[in-house]
Amino acid sequence: MSSRIWSIGRLESDGISSQPRVPVPLTRLKWGVAALVYALSVMTRASLAIPADVHNPTGLPVYPNVDNARLEDRLRTDDFGRWCIHLSARSANSLAAVEDWYRQALPGASETALRNDGDYARSYVELDGIKLTMNLAFVAVYKASKGAATSIDIVRCGPLR
Repeated sequence: MSSRIWSIGRLESDGISSQPRVPVPLTRLKWGVAALVYALSVMTRASLAIPADVHNPTGLPVYPNVDNARLEDRLRTDDFGRWCIHLSARSANSLAAVEDWYRQALPGASETALRNDGDYARSYVELDGIKLTMNLAFVAVYKASKGAATSIDIVRCGPLR
């Protein structure tokens, strides 16, 4: 063995120094650069209106251009007694664009016009949109009125218990 290696396998140069390491102090220039970078990142994000990450436990896709999304704070049961989780969101994009995106994102889903869906039709007078259903989950994309934003409801239910 080399004389540079201790019995526990550490190099002599790896020894712990008795002087604690002190962080390098930031100069005024470094603080200024750091503040400028931070300010630009905040302003750029705000000016681009990049949506925040959406916490989505449903496992279904969320349209990429939503301006707000809200996960219900409690589980609810459906008509069959299954527990369901509900995520609602809005988008400034057109109803047709959001519908087309979901048709591509959920190719195996069955599609229903929301005017023919009893749960939605009785709640909105000027309803226009679709409901895409897969297994125990669905995505409803609709406009409640002509001037309203495009609404998105994402619901996943669990099996009967």
